[in-house]
Amino acid sequence: MKIFKKNDCIVSVDENNNYLVNYHDDFYRMKEEEFDEYFGLDGLKYKKEIKDAPIICFIMVLIILTTIIIFFLNEKYVIIDRNFLWANLIVIINIFIHELGHVFFLKLFFHESKVKMGFKIIFIYPAFYVDTSNTYFLPKYKRIIVYLAGNFTNCLYLLICNIFFKRLNEYNYLIMSTILIIFLPIIKSDGYYAFMTLINKYNYQKTKVKNIIEDTIRGIIMFVVLYLLSYMNVRL
Repeated sequence: MKIFKKNDCIVSVDENNNYLVNYHDDFYRMKEEEFDEYFGLDGLKYKKEIKDAPIICFIMVLIILTTIIIFFLNEKYVIIDRNFLWANLIVIINIFIHELGHVFFLKLFFHESKVKMGFKIIFIYPAFYVDTSNTYFLPKYKRIIVYLAGNFTNCLYLLICNIFFKRLNEYNYLIMSTILIIFLPIIKSDGYYAFMTLINKYNYQKTKVKNIIEDTIRGIIMFVVLYLLSYMNVRL
């Protein structure tokens, strides 16, 4: 992935000669001839090349999956129990850890990125988020790394607890719920965008009504999955 700059535009060019233009915080995807028509190739200045990191991506996914397996083998997963208030306190701390993970890897791979944070509701699931739009300037596997970085840092927390602070594990079931919600490509969160990147698909804008309907269906499916996992884990 090669990065160029022209006036107020940041431009990336991939191996298929596709142009991605960030112009006043809006993104445009086009071919070379389209870019030449609208912006002009004259004055396009080469800045750097960003190489991909598939091995790091594979290791990150492996650590996330390993953490999930270790948790389910050693702890009873529930959706809610008597420790719910303490579990929520730990979740709040891990939200901060989670978002720092996104910010760290985004700035590591593309330090020109502006960090923007916000809050939204996905179906019934509250979510803080970091604007990761600038990942579009990254090659495929580095984009996936940024998407999964939040879950990765949460998994590091769980692994540290499992080794050094086992008494905290009884409060960590909400952390596992968060990891599953975000990692599984069901609702439109980090795991979903990582999977779409893996299969070379992009997130296209839909109407508000279609988004609400789709988010509701995905949210219900996610809740059913969590319930079934809780039911099966308690029964084993």
